[in-house]
Amino acid sequence: MAWKGDRRAMLRATFVLALLMVGLLLGSPLTLAQQICSCIACACQQCQGQCPRNSAASPPPPQPLCAPKLQSSMLCVVPQVYGTNGLVLPNPNHAAHFVTSAKNFQIPLSVSVASELSLRTIATPAAGVLFTFDPKLGVFAPSSASYGPILTERAETIGRHRGFVSVTYQYLNFSSLDGIDLRHLPVVYTHAQFQINGVTPDFEQEFITTENRIDLKAHQIVFDGTFGLTSRIDLSVDVPILDVRLGITSNALINRVVPQPLAPSAPYYSTTVDGFFHFFKINNPAGSLSQPFSSSKSAAGLGDVIFRVKGTVLRHERARLALGLNVRTPTGDEKNFLGAGAIGIKPFIAASYAGRISPHVDLGYEYNGQSVLAGEVGSASTGKLPNQFFYSGGVDVAVSKRLTLASDLLGSRLSSAERIRRSSYVDADNISHPQTAVFRDSINLVDISVGAKFKLWRNLLLTGNVAFKANDAGLRATAEPLGSISYSF
Repeated sequence: MAWKGDRRAMLRATFVLALLMVGLLLGSPLTLAQQICSCIACACQQCQGQCPRNSAASPPPPQPLCAPKLQSSMLCVVPQVYGTNGLVLPNPNHAAHFVTSAKNFQIPLSVSVASELSLRTIATPAAGVLFTFDPKLGVFAPSSASYGPILTERAETIGRHRGFVSVTYQYLNFSSLDGIDLRHLPVVYTHAQFQINGVTPDFEQEFITTENRIDLKAHQIVFDGTFGLTSRIDLSVDVPILDVRLGITSNALINRVVPQPLAPSAPYYSTTVDGFFHFFKINNPAGSLSQPFSSSKSAAGLGDVIFRVKGTVLRHERARLALGLNVRTPTGDEKNFLGAGAIGIKPFIAASYAGRISPHVDLGYEYNGQSVLAGEVGSASTGKLPNQFFYSGGVDVAVSKRLTLASDLLGSRLSSAERIRRSSYVDADNISHPQTAVFRDSINLVDISVGAKFKLWRNLLLTGNVAFKANDAGLRATAEPLGSISYSF
């Protein structure tokens, strides 16, 4: 029995010595371990992490694209269209994680939504019917001038202890972002880069092209009330109610650059399924190269309430000059695009001429605070919403005692905002593929509006207006219809 035990010990020692000698001939013991592990498909526990299969399966793990508190919000509909962790394909032998090769359009889209829905121009709270003092009668009577502009302020105030209420409906169907059609937004996703045994394998050059369609619509109802504190000072409040709907459809296509399927004898065969690295369906690794994805969400509720004070500082016959201040409060849920998520302070100046033909000009500047809409959704951090310089001018004409026509040019300039532009991704074969890239620049938004105010009964006015985009910067709708009913008393 002792002899048999000694014999076993001698055989084990001989095997270990032979193993070391072969290792010296072939290279380091680590290299030998890798070869042995490769031969037995990584079955040996002591070699875990050193053989191709395990190394290929161990890139940095994909992280959630949205912070936990944002994942169920509308803010994360676009980044999570492929799932919580992004484009992760179902190969169990290989962590096929794809990331954008350039910044996506998420931040520019979010900031633009905030600008258009919360920072945009709404129907003016200035009363259509003004009350002026008639020295002959000794009372305040409705003015015979026009019913005023629709989307811009006029310098006249409503009159001491007079009131004005209105309800305005506006429909927004956004069609483009910085001149790029929202129905055709291209984005390229490249493979997460990591080395295997010090070498970047060819299959990591594979990429995914996507064609994205964004559907973004909003219905907005604004309740406005104005009170004439004195003959020169008006106080107003705007209370918006929004119904916002956001959806995305993304058609993804895997672009293979490595001849596949691999032969079973190929070094990386163990990281594939039947010789294929990347696919959308595990039961069809050869042919499932394309896949549609979609996600959508809607939200409704209170928007950002705006408080306003306006005072006439100069009166000269029919000409007026007024100073005002808007304060936008962050009452809307910014995570669901119902508000900007930051306070906004906008001083403005308005000049107008009262008569049957009434020109008017507005200038203003709005300071905006920090909002999650301008931050990173992955960490739920906040960023600075761009400040805005506003300008508008136009004319309203009293066609008759019951009808006024109005037209305006509306402009705003956003300072240092995230924008997108057309770009391209060049693959390993030097072929270009369209995509979008992000850059930072100022944005000039210009609209032209035309509309009319019609007197239904006494001081009850019906208003209709359509604003058309005059340039392509920012998030834009081709046309923005508006309807309003108001009463002065």
